[in-house]
Amino acid sequence: MSISPANKLQWLLRRELWEHKGMLGTPALVGIVMTVLGSLMAAATVARTKMHTALIVNGEEVSWSAIFNTRTFGPRRTEIIDAVANNYTYAAAPLFLALGFLVFFYCLSALHDDRRDRSVLFWKSLPISDAQTVLSKAAIALLVAPLIVAAAASLTSLALVLILSGVLAVNGIHVFAELLASPGLYLGPLRVFGLLPVYCLWALPTVGWLLMVSSWARSKVFLWAVGLPLLLLILTVWAGKLTQTESDVSWIQMHVIGRALLGTLPGSWYLFEPGLLPHARALAEGGSHMTRIDVFSNSWSSLALPAAWLGAAAGGAMLYAAIRLRRWREEG
Repeated sequence: MSISPANKLQWLLRRELWEHKGMLGTPALVGIVMTVLGSLMAAATVARTKMHTALIVNGEEVSWSAIFNTRTFGPRRTEIIDAVANNYTYAAAPLFLALGFLVFFYCLSALHDDRRDRSVLFWKSLPISDAQTVLSKAAIALLVAPLIVAAAASLTSLALVLILSGVLAVNGIHVFAELLASPGLYLGPLRVFGLLPVYCLWALPTVGWLLMVSSWARSKVFLWAVGLPLLLLILTVWAGKLTQTESDVSWIQMHVIGRALLGTLPGSWYLFEPGLLPHARALAEGGSHMTRIDVFSNSWSSLALPAAWLGAAAGGAMLYAAIRLRRWREEG
C-alpha cells in the first residue's frame, strides 16, 4: 500500500517533534515561568499595599483609583484600556525571543545529528526522499515552531493581562468588563498568527543557510555556520576601511551576513530594513500614540520590498543545496 506525500510529510513532522521535544517544552516552560512570575508580582503588590497616593488636595490623599474612576478621566481611561487591549501581546516578547534561538539551534542540528548517530542510514532505507526530509525540517522551523510559540505567547499574554486586571480590581479599579468589550483583546492573537507568513519569508535565508551547513559539515557545525559569516564580516570591514567604501559594503554586512544569522528572530525585518521604523512612527502619529502602533500592517508592508523576496529566493536555493548535499554527502 502506497503512502501519499501528505501522509509522509505528516509522519515526518511527528518524527521531528518526537525527537525534538524542546519544540513543545521550551515555549510551554517559558510561558509558565512568565505567568508564575506575573502572579507572584501581583500577589506581592496586593499584599504590600493598595494603590499609592496619586496626589494630595487640601491635605487629603487622593488615590489613583479615585482618579481613574472619575467621570472627567473617562476619555483617558478608555484610551488606556484600548492601548492595553491592542498591545498586550507584546508582553510575550521573551517567548518571541526564545523562538529565534529555538529555530536557530534546531536547524543547526537537524541534518547533522542524523549523520552523527547514523540514523540517516535507517531513514534512507525508507521510501522517503531527501527532499521530503529536508522540507519537513524546514517546515518545522518556519511553520510548526512559530505556530507553537504564537499559541503559547497568546495564552501567556492573555493570562498576564487578566492578572493585571485582578490587581487593579483589588485596588478599586474595575476594567475587566471594558477589556472584554474591546475588539483589540480578540484581534491581538489573530494579528500574531497573521504575521507568520511575514516571519517565514524573512527567516527563510537563515533557515536555508543553517540547514545547508548542517547537511554539509562533518563536525563543529556551529563554528562553520557562525564563523564563516563572521569571517566575511571582518573581511568586508577591512576592505571598507582600506578602500574608504564603508557605506558600499554595509549592504553586504546587513543583507548577506545579517540575514544569514539573525533572520530567525521575529521582527528581524526592522533590522534589515531600518526605513520601516520611520513608517511605523508615522502610523503612530496618525492617531493616538497609545493605540495606533500597527505593527501588523507595517510588517506586511515589508513584503513590498525587493530584499524580502531576494532573500527568500536565496533561502530556497540553499534549501535545494541542502537536499543535494544530503543526497551525495559521504557519510561517516
